[in-house]
Amino acid sequence: MGGEIGILGGGQIGSRGRERDSVVMAGPLNFVRLRPDTNDASHFEPLSIDIVRKDFAPPATPFFVSELAPASHCGFLKLPPGWVGDTHPSPIRMWVFFLSGEMEFEASDGERRKCVPGTALLLEDTTGDGHKSRVVGDADALLAVVRL
Repeated sequence: MGGEIGILGGGQIGSRGRERDSVVMAGPLNFVRLRPDTNDASHFEPLSIDIVRKDFAPPATPFFVSELAPASHCGFLKLPPGWVGDTHPSPIRMWVFFLSGEMEFEASDGERRKCVPGTALLLEDTTGDGHKSRVVGDADALLAVVRL
């Protein structure tokens, strides 16, 4: 089974008013994670992240924010057309944000997912069989990565 990884999204702010922090919640943000199981095979799994309306950047109007997770490093990856990464575990636990170009990831269970600009993937398969990855199409793939 193949599919496209969910595009960044979430709820909408229902009011342009200047509300303070509240318990108003939007629908969760839905992403995909790639992680190993107890037999070292990697699998794609859904990942939902809750967001709540917060007064995050006053005096700007409140907007929806997730809990902030600790991160230690960030950077960019530029992979050329035709690049192929044979089966390997992720070198680090990281969020990957796809900025341009397209890639395909294949879990060790055979499931494939296409990653296009505007999507995010949480790579957690730092042990076990890992995954395959490749750039598809004629353009470089530009990724932003955040180490967790």
